[in-house]
Formats: sequence, C-alpha cells, structure tokens
Amino acid sequence: MAIENQRVSKNESVTIRRRLRNAIAGVAAFALAACASTGGPLGLSRDQEKAIGEQQHPQILAQFGGEVEDAKLRAYVEGIAKRLIAAGDHPADPIVVTTLDSPVVNAFALPGHVYVTRGLLSLANSEAELAGVLGHELGHVYARHTARRVSRSNVTGIGAVIVGILTGSEQGMQLANQLGQVYLLKYSRGQEYESDLIGVRLLAKANYDPTAQADFLQTLGRWTDVEMRAAGQNSRPPEFLSTHPNSADRVRRAAAEAQAVAAAGAVSSERSRATYMSMINGMLYGDDPVKQGFIRNGNEFIHPGMGLAFTAPAEFKLANTPSAVVGRTQNGGQMQFSGGASNETPAAIIEGQISKSLGVNLAPARNFTVNGRSGAVGTARAQTQNGPLDVQAFVISWEGTTKYIFLWVTPANDTARLQRGVNDTIASLRKINPGSVQVPNADHINVVAVGARDTAASLAAKTTFPNAKEERFIVINGLLDASDIRVGQSVKLVR
Repeated sequence: MAIENQRVSKNESVTIRRRLRNAIAGVAAFALAACASTGGPLGLSRDQEKAIGEQQHPQILAQFGGEVEDAKLRAYVEGIAKRLIAAGDHPADPIVVTTLDSPVVNAFALPGHVYVTRGLLSLANSEAELAGVLGHELGHVYARHTARRVSRSNVTGIGAVIVGILTGSEQGMQLANQLGQVYLLKYSRGQEYESDLIGVRLLAKANYDPTAQADFLQTLGRWTDVEMRAAGQNSRPPEFLSTHPNSADRVRRAAAEAQAVAAAGAVSSERSRATYMSMINGMLYGDDPVKQGFIRNGNEFIHPGMGLAFTAPAEFKLANTPSAVVGRTQNGGQMQFSGGASNETPAAIIEGQISKSLGVNLAPARNFTVNGRSGAVGTARAQTQNGPLDVQAFVISWEGTTKYIFLWVTPANDTARLQRGVNDTIASLRKINPGSVQVPNADHINVVAVGARDTAASLAAKTTFPNAKEERFIVINGLLDASDIRVGQSVKLVR
C-alpha cells in the first residue's frame, strides 16, 4: 500500500504510517457492523464465528469483484476443496469455497468460508499446488484461528479477521483488505506454520503430491521479488511480512513436513498439471477494464462500469487495486481514491470516521461544490521524525448515497507546489458515457505447447508483461531458469 511504503524510521512515524494504512484501506467501506469478541475460552463461540463468516461474505464479494463468471472454473475449484475436506478429519463441517474475480494473488479464510482469487490461480501451475493453498486456508478454519486471534486482539467493534497469502501489486502498493471495521490482523508464526502443516497433510490424505505446497510458496516468494524489483524497490512489501512469516522459512518447513509424511508411508505424486492448465486456459489476467477500470497514460483513471473518470497530476503514478486507486510521487507524495455508501454528509464522514481512522483531527471540514456536486475537505498536519506531513481528505457526494474519497498525504515542504494539482484532480472527477470510451483489450492466460525452436526469451516476448518479461515468464510458469523448458511442455503466456 502506498502509505505504508513511505520511508520513515522512528516509532511515532511508524504509528502514523500504520494509522494511514488502516484508514486508507478502511474508509472505502462505510459499514460499521460490529460483534462483541466474547464467549468461550477462544473469545468467540462457534455460533459467533459462523455469524462472522455469514455477515462478511457479501461484503467480501463486493470488495473483490464478486465470483468469477466461469461456472466450470468455480466448480473445479470447489471440487478440489471438497476432495480435501472429505480426506480430512472434519468431512461434515459445512465450508463454502469461493473463487473471487480479483487479479490480486490472494487466498484467505473466515469461519465457514475459504476464498481464493483468480490472481492466485494464474500463479499456480498444477491442481496440487492450488490444493496446497486451499488446504492451508482450511487449516485456519479447522484450527479456529479467527477466534484465537480475536481473543488476543484489543480491537473493539471487529467485524471479521481476514488473512491471506498476500503479495504486492505490480507497483508495490497492494492495499490491506479491510471492510469497514474488518481488520487485517497478523496471524502468529505458529498459526501460519500450523496451517501449512495441516495443508501438507491434507494433500497427502487426498492423494496429491504433498511437496506441491512448498513449490507454490517458493513461486509466490519469487513472484513477489520480481514485482518489487520491477517496481524499483529492493525489499518485500511490508504488508506481506505483516501477515505471514518469511516465505523461505515456510518453504523449508513445508518441504520438511512433506518429507516426513512420505517417510511415514506411501504418498501420491499426483499433480494433475494438464487438467489444471486446461482449466485456466483463457482465464482473465489482471484487471477487467470494464468492471474494474483502467489507468491511461499513467495518471488518468477511467471506470466504464461505474461511469466515472478523473485525472491526477502527471507526477502521481497511479495503480488500480481491488479496493482503491493509489498513487505516489518520487518525493513521497501519496494519494488514494476510493468510495462507498453512506447516509452521512461529506463533512461528517471526514470529522468522524476518517479522522478517527487516521488518528489526526481533520475538523472542521469545509464544504464546497465541484461540478454541481457537494463535497467537503478536511486538513491536518502530522509530525513525524522525517518531518511534517500534510493530510487532506476530500469527500464528494455522487449518485444516491454513494460518496467518493480522495485522500492525499504530502511532505509539508512540497504541499504548496502540489496543491494546484490536487485541486485540479478533485475538479476532474466526472461522469463519462461508457459507450464513448475506448476500452483496452483485457489480458488472458493462454496455454501453449513449447515448440522445437522456442526459448524462454522468445516465448516471453509474446507476452504483454510491461517489463521483466523473461523473468516474469519463468516465475509464473514455475520454471527454475530459462533452460528449464522442453519441447511439448505446456506453458502460460499472458497476452
């Protein structure tokens, strides 16, 4: 996420940064449903856990673009999960498995629910690898980690606890997934390891190759590293490590558990790679430009489905994430655009929820009108060890109860220079006629067979990856290096 990637070093700077992170992820949704974290030694009774899953499921669908439209793909993923569930110790427990239409590489669990995104499906290279991910998330459900973490949390009004296998987006600005009062809280290393071990054992019991989980974790770590380097950053995104142990450590532990399972008795080597590749062939990759919007010229966001657009200052490089559009400058300026439904006035939202989430007082908010729409703006200055930051929150009323939010954080010594661009961006928020927009073609996963003259470089050149084509091609296909391809082998091309 953009705010968390700002380079500050001391305790109070980190505190402000975390508040900004939480606020940026949270202000996009205005639902404030809460449930008490009481009942039983784990903090929540089983009925309360079940209620969390049922209450949050519709919000998660909305947050992640709903389910994928391909009914065969949904049924395929559900079938893998059912195979794992049937082989486990809780075959009668009702668990709903949902494949989300999101490009983010992510999987997570709530009580009674397991979620996986098509972004994660694009990174896996066999049915067994996907089964390893699903087994890990089933482990969180079976071990009741949600209840255990709520019982240790000091957060009140919590709606749910979401965990997932998170990587940074291509621009390294992946948002934490928060829905209103839903907080992304860190699983302990022990809980993550426990779920990994449960996943490996479920693989073996369901007659999958138990080493597949470690292979996917390794691919996940390599993919994150590629994207971070391509984005010009030298380290793994903080949000990845904030929720999961070091992936190299997890790879070693998962591999060791797979060896232990194999030593205890005969295990299958089934991967079902061919079946898996045929199922994801043609799957959408990345954003759906119509449903999820797209970035044009680096600083213009257009969303045909929502019928709106805005243009940010040229020096703000935008990234489209599932929860928001985020952007930043080389000098540390950062912004976010998000939206949601609220019956409150723009000023009340700023003075209430946004101020509270940020931990800064944005009151009194000032009302304004832009392009015939009412709005409000609140400003504040936050002191950090690296100098003061200026925070500006704009909330604009749209159709019905819909509100849109622009949140800007800029170094105080750069605010005056950027202010005109900030104001111009607010003024640029406009309705568009979807039929008049030239929508770019969406990328898809194309599965092809390696030909006699093909090389990793020649195949990578056929992809639409924006940079690091060969390295991305190698990692997304789970190859060791450029020489690890053979004639006739099925590989994924993004184009």
